[in-house]
Amino acid sequence: MRVSKREHILDTGLVLIEREGLAGLTFEALAAESGVTKGGLLYHFPSREDLIEAIHRHVAERWSAAVGAAAGDREAAQLDDRERVEAYLRSTTEATRAELLLMLEAADNRSLHRIWQDVLDRWAPSAASSADDASVRRLIVQLAADGLWLHAATGGEPLSAELRARVDRELTSLLDQ
Repeated sequence: MRVSKREHILDTGLVLIEREGLAGLTFEALAAESGVTKGGLLYHFPSREDLIEAIHRHVAERWSAAVGAAAGDREAAQLDDRERVEAYLRSTTEATRAELLLMLEAADNRSLHRIWQDVLDRWAPSAASSADDASVRRLIVQLAADGLWLHAATGGEPLSAELRARVDRELTSLLDQ
């Protein structure tokens, strides 16, 4: 399938953020890196804020799709709370510096935070509404998955496939108690 020009621009923006940080994402740098004229960039994204928001949405959609793939290509609404959290755990295998920088930026920006919160609301059932034992165990697994993601995003020592599988099994066993 051919990548659209808009998607190409967003993917190239992520490459720039990965390499240069958010400050390095300028229309000039993006035009040079993507091969799209500055006018072409402005056609798709009239402002840098529009570009940044679109990159957040692009990454959030990919993240949601990865969780859906981990759930056997099912939608969140088709799964119970346990299945959603298990898919969430299984999907936290890779993380990039760019994703970490985007998450940090969203932490203090309401509109950007909402993009990510929508994905979390879909895939990570809230324990706040119920403090029963199963809800608390699901929250523990979600927090552990977030920790695994952060470990990868900050350059922690990679876990071998065998160790990661064991960690996933141990965490999943919490959901069955």
